[in-house]
Amino acid sequence: ASALPPHAQPLARGLRAAGSADRLLFALFNSTSTHALPALIATAYDSLLANATAGGSRLSASASALPYSKRQEATLSAIIAVFASIMVLVPFAFVGALFVTPLLRERESGSKQMQFVSGVGPVAYWVSSWLWDAALYAAVLLATLAVLCVARGVVPAAAKAFAGSAEVLGATALSLGLFGFAAVPFASASSFFFSSPSSGLIALIAFHFVSGFGLVIANFILSFIDSTADANEQLQPLYRLFPAFCLGDAFYTLAMRDATRALVGEGHEQNLLASDQLGAPLLALLAEGLVFGCATLALQYNEAAPLLPALAARLRRPRAPAAATGQSGASTGQSG
Repeated sequence: ASALPPHAQPLARGLRAAGSADRLLFALFNSTSTHALPALIATAYDSLLANATAGGSRLSASASALPYSKRQEATLSAIIAVFASIMVLVPFAFVGALFVTPLLRERESGSKQMQFVSGVGPVAYWVSSWLWDAALYAAVLLATLAVLCVARGVVPAAAKAFAGSAEVLGATALSLGLFGFAAVPFASASSFFFSSPSSGLIALIAFHFVSGFGLVIANFILSFIDSTADANEQLQPLYRLFPAFCLGDAFYTLAMRDATRALVGEGHEQNLLASDQLGAPLLALLAEGLVFGCATLALQYNEAAPLLPALAARLRRPRAPAAATGQSGASTGQSG
């Protein structure tokens, strides 16, 4: 007992009085479990103490993990942000592809040709189609925002990144709105390359899923590897050619704000519309919507009066040499 620290000597005397001081305790435990040995020892000492004090005293033990460092919290938040972005991309891959189905059905049934024969111009046809698609997408957008607002009260930790404040909710609405602005004309331009509604729908779903889900995962992995981080940074303009990636990138940025707050603290966050935040993907979505809309009109006019085949045939047509033409004309004059 003299070798024990002073605070342990009363317990040793109690165990000796109970005749259990000389007992040996063999503990068999699973070494793959981190808390197995401490829990087993705590249970054994609790039993010895209860024996020594006739049940008057008991021993309890508790274990808790060490708090995460700021870097660990940021890494964990980044992983959660990636999965949150993916969970948003999966349903919106279907939403962005659905707009191609009615266009292909109109073409397949002949309704589109009938409208053009009746005097509807290409601009009027496509503007009316886009307005109807915009109304449908607005309903989806409002329903999504409503779900996020309800989730903010039910599971605040999950919805905080996308609806935690008025600023964040506005950024979420702007990201989803601009994705629709780009996805609707993209579906319109894609409708010229399919003849069946089912094949066009499946192709666009796969396109949005791979370009969104796949590129967001690839971007996240490549950015965390030192040897590929620089190359991944140079590939960002290429990634942003795809509307689904821009949406995933915007949601990833929103979800990463908690990790940024953990690292730099409150009050040091950048403006949400800065170029290295939401500015770049939102600007890319805006530009893509305009480009895809113009491409749709160009494809429609080309379908009505094919310009490219005629131009290609004219370029392939051989031209007669000027000198030979002149000589032919002179000989014709002499014979006359």
